Amino acid sequence: MNRDVLTGIYRREGEWNLVELNVTHPAQLFNSLDPSPFRERDLDAEAAEYLVDAIRELHGHRHVKIVVYVPGEPDERTRAAVAEAIHNFFRYRETAARFALRQVLRLGRTSLAVGLLFLLACTMLWRFVFTGDNLTDRLLSEGFLIMGWVAMWKPLEVLLYDWWPVLRDIRLFHHISTLPVEVRSSRAG
Repeated sequence: MNRDVLTGIYRREGEWNLVELNVTHPAQLFNSLDPSPFRERDLDAEAAEYLVDAIRELHGHRHVKIVVYVPGEPDERTRAAVAEAIHNFFRYRETAARFALRQVLRLGRTSLAVGLLFLLACTMLWRFVFTGDNLTDRLLSEGFLIMGWVAMWKPLEVLLYDWWPVLRDIRLFHHISTLPVEVRSSRAG
């Protein structure tokens, strides 16, 4: 899809593409069940999902800014707390995604070791145990060889493909955690 068409969805302000959120109160941005202090709270799931989707759509644009509109004139403390909370949330998501990447790669290495051992055992059975020319020996030997290669499917899938989406998320969360965040009066928006 053409980037210019995509960015037309978002309002521009000079060189900035704005990802805008309108709230009735700054606390609406956060998970109401999270007892943490304001700046360390989890973002509301819908707000976080909206930010992730919007920033993903604007991928490749250098000038993206998150703008949160609140009623009344926000004081400096509110502005700083909201910006810090959004940055902290996505830094945490980046850290969690890095942990998930390590887990995926550990699973890949472990399953590769198990798969290789199983492939070796199947190959040994194929090569040395079922050596007859009768149909049963040939079927069993080919079956063991196929089972050995099928056992390699998951390790190869994990090590070749499964980690890419996690790495993409790490990069996205890092990017969001560094974006400028402005809190403005909804009267000005």
